[in-house]
Amino acid sequence: MFRFDPRELSDASGETFVHERTVKFQDVDAAQIVFYPRVLEYFHDAYVGFLAHVGVPLHQVLDAKEWAAPIRHAEAQFFRPMRFGDDIDVALVKAHLTESSVTIGFRASPSGKSEALAVGQSEHVFVDRKTFKRIDVPPRLEAAFKKLGAA
Repeated sequence: MFRFDPRELSDASGETFVHERTVKFQDVDAAQIVFYPRVLEYFHDAYVGFLAHVGVPLHQVLDAKEWAAPIRHAEAQFFRPMRFGDDIDVALVKAHLTESSVTIGFRASPSGKSEALAVGQSEHVFVDRKTFKRIDVPPRLEAAFKKLGAA
């Protein structure tokens, strides 16, 4: 399994996809900071936004029932707290491709800044929806992921 070094994701530059959001009240815990699993939701929302941006909207992929890309591994590392009302950018900053999978590196930062609040990654394995056997990364997505900082 491929893993990005968190410093790579924190300092990544180059072409990225940025998903803007505001930390919602329901995202924070009793300590008034983002409840840790919410960050994985932020990363996934950015991934879904990226798919739509490159012309492969997830709802259409699921309706077509040709392929899926379930998550095999996901993780996050936190550097600074995110609080209710904070405007943040969640960026896809790196991608590592194999024949049938992609590991995506994410960075959450204050809106318009490059300071990392959290970084993380998720590995998606592409499978045929009927057989659930591995398939090659769809060509359109392969090209889009290659435009992100390659690893």
